Amino acid sequence: MNLALIEIFSAVMKTGSTTRAAALLGISQPGVSRGLRRLEDTTKLKLFERSGPRLNATPEALLLYREVQAAHAGLDRLRQAAARIREVGTGSLKVASSAALGLSFMPRVIAKYLKRRPDVPITFEIASSLAVRDLVTSGLFDFGLCANEIDITNLVAEPFIESYGVCVFRQDHALAGKRFVGPHDLQQERLICLAPEDTARKQLDRHLVAADVSPRMIVETQFSATVCQLAIEGAGVGVANVLSYVSEGYEKAGLVARPLIPTVKFITLQILPPQRARSRLVDEFSADLVQERDKLVEECRKYDPNRHL
Repeated sequence: MNLALIEIFSAVMKTGSTTRAAALLGISQPGVSRGLRRLEDTTKLKLFERSGPRLNATPEALLLYREVQAAHAGLDRLRQAAARIREVGTGSLKVASSAALGLSFMPRVIAKYLKRRPDVPITFEIASSLAVRDLVTSGLFDFGLCANEIDITNLVAEPFIESYGVCVFRQDHALAGKRFVGPHDLQQERLICLAPEDTARKQLDRHLVAADVSPRMIVETQFSATVCQLAIEGAGVGVANVLSYVSEGYEKAGLVARPLIPTVKFITLQILPPQRARSRLVDEFSADLVQERDKLVEECRKYDPNRHL
């Protein structure tokens, strides 16, 4: 069905005459009349009863006009949707993060982002690095932050931040008088560590073995935030990611941190689904993420072990 004929029909229904419809469309009155006849021939419907110069719509015309109005409403919705997509990209954002940056850092980024994009719904999940990888690889999530211990096959992956381990303990601990902590300082300590499979924990174990040091492993846990919390509760001395210590406010809470030498490194990756063009939403979120990351790096700088070598 010719769209131009539908526009002529719609104009006649709105105005009630071919003359006014012609003025509305900017065409001649005979052109409107010919268009109506062609539409009737095409649809095999009698659309108007002609009484002199007046046109009276038939019941068939009224039914057809309802459908035309519904179609126009649909086109309006499409135009509005296109405008929204131009403005903000796809309509939602799904991000996942491991706990080191997920508990405090990522919520700050999300809150900042929502000030600019208050109408964009966000799904946020904190999970293990392996689970974050699976969420992003499957295409269910748009973006992820996780440790570099994952398999990056079928992912778009790039380094996001490199951090380091700190030794954490209460203010009244004997280690508080030291500028940094080495393996021999841990010989007699009750040690709170990350899980044995963690890459940073493996680095720590190698340093301890090289120094012939065997501290008592009192707690092994998956998250640096848990290490810090156990340390502030007095369970022992912990080795944690400096990002967790700083971003979650443990310094202000009274937990002391000292650089660990030799260094234990933590590398966080930024990952995206394979073979998918990045949306404008993801690009904007990434920009906010980088700004907040740079602030966090600056806050962590005083615990950088390289300053004490």
